[in-house]
Amino acid sequence: MKEVIRRVAIAIAVVCLTASMGFAGTVAIINGSSTTSEPGTTSLITNNLVTLEAAVGNATTVLDTIPVSLAGFAQVWDIRFFNAAALTAADQAQYAAFLVGGGNMFVMGENSGFATRNNSVLALINLLGGGSLNFLDTTGLGEDTQTVNSPFTGPNPVASLTYLASGGFNGPGTGQFITQFSPTAGSGIAFGPGTLSGAPLGTLTTIFDVNFMQGDVGTDSQNLTKNLVGFVNNPTGVPEPASMLLLGTGLVALASFGRRLRKRA
Repeated sequence: MKEVIRRVAIAIAVVCLTASMGFAGTVAIINGSSTTSEPGTTSLITNNLVTLEAAVGNATTVLDTIPVSLAGFAQVWDIRFFNAAALTAADQAQYAAFLVGGGNMFVMGENSGFATRNNSVLALINLLGGGSLNFLDTTGLGEDTQTVNSPFTGPNPVASLTYLASGGFNGPGTGQFITQFSPTAGSGIAFGPGTLSGAPLGTLTTIFDVNFMQGDVGTDSQNLTKNLVGFVNNPTGVPEPASMLLLGTGLVALASFGRRLRKRA
């Protein structure tokens, strides 16, 4: 009897977990494949991100450019890093509207060789009320090795990593550093819900490095990428209502099944 109940419990848990993952939403990955200055790098980071999103149950759509509408997407990952993909005023307005509606987003920047792209990301942050931040030449300062901050230290363990050639920010603004090398400088920032005055429901993350997202650059970089995917997927860390409903339904069904088995015994 106990063994039967145990097996049913495992089956229900698996069904609930699988179903709940489907509520994570659809993901737009914008990679600029037709205009990238480094096709090989773009291919590596795109393929790795698609794989990691699938591992957490997300459906991805890979796009060359920003679509006319972002409706239907729960997340946007703009992994373009090159100067030809600088965010225009119209792009920034579209992204701002997406974040105002409660969307979750990652926008990539790069090192000092990609100033046009980087400045457009800084302009987006300023537009959203995240602070008037400036670019730092992290690699030029010899500060590519940085501390990783919670919650990006888990569940895949990573305490620090060394970027291959990163850029950085001169402060976290209203957000928090993802990685940093001093109290006021780092290469990644996360703006969680409630931290952007212009989009309080939205989540914006950004890192001024591209190579960390490749699947072939070491465990620390891969774990940071996985943890970043987890954060963008669920920035509050609180189970979604639909997931909790599924779990509750499963537990009720298990209890009812157990009572019937006991009566038959």
